[in-house]
Amino acid sequence: MAFDSAGFEPIAISCLQACPLDVSLHPAIVDFDRFSDVVVTSPETAHLLIDAILGRWTQWPDSQIFWAVGPGTAQILNSEIRCVREGSEPGSSSLIERMQRDVKAQSRIVVASGQGSGRQFDGFNHLVDEPVEHLELFALERCLQPSDLDVSEITAVVHGSAALLKAFVDTAVSQRVDIKPILHFVTSSDAKEQLPSGSRYYQITAPTSDAVELAMQGEPSVKA
Repeated sequence: MAFDSAGFEPIAISCLQACPLDVSLHPAIVDFDRFSDVVVTSPETAHLLIDAILGRWTQWPDSQIFWAVGPGTAQILNSEIRCVREGSEPGSSSLIERMQRDVKAQSRIVVASGQGSGRQFDGFNHLVDEPVEHLELFALERCLQPSDLDVSEITAVVHGSAALLKAFVDTAVSQRVDIKPILHFVTSSDAKEQLPSGSRYYQITAPTSDAVELAMQGEPSVKA
């Protein structure tokens, strides 16, 4: 609705669907209070983590630091949690840079993410006494259909995350669809890296109509 109101003609494309995993007996949920630092990698992860914790714990541990990969994730966490920190810009690279200044050897870190994601945070293993642990809350299944990639109908794509962008690009490659003419709006440096070389893009703070309009006041960048 916001894009309609802003004068755009949006086409909704479903790239991935999240299938929640049963984590009620996962050690990271059962013993959640042993972690000092909790990294949350996406809005979907934030919602599922809150549900999992509220389903097991009567109240949140009050001494933990939560690290959000982007502002959308932080906003969801802030509904339940007091101490949420972000990087200087959306994406894991910026968050990792900030965490490197604050993480201590005795820190116990758990990364909440989708299945197979979040492994870039394993780089902290050489800084902490206990290895980084992972809590996978959902599996992603690609649901993008070849018929959704009618590029004659698409001039620009606003990508909600790096995972969604990858699903879009992978489907285009497998169907031999040329997406080079499409203008991309990405929300992080992680997402930008998924773009094919030569792609034109804007990096925005969030996948919103306001952020898109603000970005379009300048010239797009070109992926090297």
